[in-house]
Amino acid sequence: SRTILIKDDKGKEAPALDLFAQVIRYLKNHLLSALDTKGTTVNNKDIHWVLTVPAIWTDSAKQFMREAANKAGILTEQLTICLEPEAASLYCQHLPTTKLMGNPGTQSFLSNSSGTKYMIIDLGGGTADITIHQKQCDGTLKELHRPTGGPWGGTKVDEAFHQMIIKIVGASCFQKFKDDFKADDLDIHRELETKKRTIKPESNSKITIKLPVSLVTTFEEETGEKMKEVIQQMQYANKMTWQTDKLRMEADLFKELFKEPVNMLVEHLQELMKRDNLTDISTLLMVGGFSESPMMLDAVMKSFPDKKVIVPEDAGLAVLKGAVLFGHKPQSITIRKARYTYGINISPPFVRGDHSPARKVTIDGVDRVKDVFKKYIQCDQDIRVGEAVSGRHVTIKSNQSEMLLKIFASEDPSPKYVTDNSCEYLGKVVVKLPEAKERLKVDVKMIFGETELMVEAKESTTGKVYSSYFDFL
Repeated sequence: SRTILIKDDKGKEAPALDLFAQVIRYLKNHLLSALDTKGTTVNNKDIHWVLTVPAIWTDSAKQFMREAANKAGILTEQLTICLEPEAASLYCQHLPTTKLMGNPGTQSFLSNSSGTKYMIIDLGGGTADITIHQKQCDGTLKELHRPTGGPWGGTKVDEAFHQMIIKIVGASCFQKFKDDFKADDLDIHRELETKKRTIKPESNSKITIKLPVSLVTTFEEETGEKMKEVIQQMQYANKMTWQTDKLRMEADLFKELFKEPVNMLVEHLQELMKRDNLTDISTLLMVGGFSESPMMLDAVMKSFPDKKVIVPEDAGLAVLKGAVLFGHKPQSITIRKARYTYGINISPPFVRGDHSPARKVTIDGVDRVKDVFKKYIQCDQDIRVGEAVSGRHVTIKSNQSEMLLKIFASEDPSPKYVTDNSCEYLGKVVVKLPEAKERLKVDVKMIFGETELMVEAKESTTGKVYSSYFDFL
């Protein structure tokens, strides 16, 4: 929603669209300034910007990001929205084999022939995004399954660690620490980022985590107790010591923090691979910062011993570098799976037994049913870049001055009405009509570009064309 508000850490609200726009504007200006400093002056109008988003985001979320970018001074025609795992997939096509890590067999990834299927697992901070590609004869990629995933990124480990700390110091004490020592709280996040990438499945020596002294002093001032004594009375007595700014714990206790993201990811991947067209996937490509965690790599390799598991060097930068490649050659991915069923609301003649009487309306003496979903594209259908799906709409009133085409998306393969819970309103195309007593025809096309759905409506009498764009990735 364009009007949604976000609260800061003090409860102050601000429009989310404005905040996102400010972040994008900062990044844009930072790049232009860096180029200028190096003596490479480039005008904004000469740059095509690529904005990456998680694969599991909804159409409306992607549309929101596009509008935020527009507000930040990036024109629609200068902007492409790109799915993060797609970008990573393109990047790994261009890597020399020396830049690939993983289990035995990783060296053969780049020489995979056409028809080879592989899964991209993008593990970021907040989400895990999964996309499945198949190499085509012409070197392009075909998407075999619509993007899936969930909130199983690296922050799940952070959350588990915070819950462990809360068990020791209490929720109110931890909140007071976060309120009073914001910089110290950020230091905890930075420390965890380092530890997440260094802990290994075979680690058995104690892990030392540097924590701010202010956390201990806050606890002792609030409770009147000594941290060392409190630890000795808890379930962690034999697994942990905490003195001033050092928390030392058994390696197994720290490994437990990975349990939820590991289990959720592996279960999801196992379910995906049971699908008929995905049973013969040969390679798992792990990208994103959280993929650099040996714990995550080991879990995937052990769960799928018959697959090649690959982690590119600098996995955390795979999306960034792949986005540049996508911007230069967006046609690299030629066939995608429709994530949603797309359609337009219509009011056809009422048919007793087929339609709900509660939806019956009378227009120009004809009994009709309102809000029927006219399907153009069905979810999981293959859609080729540039492909158009056509339909015809007819006016339902005499002297109708315009036709309002409302575009909807649904996760249901066959929604009946646009008011069904599964349906989401994307936007509209307004077609102006000439004066006429007879019924007028409007021919509609849904055209799939690299990253957008274009809805084009042509009024048959005048031949005038109206169109609008929607993100459809």
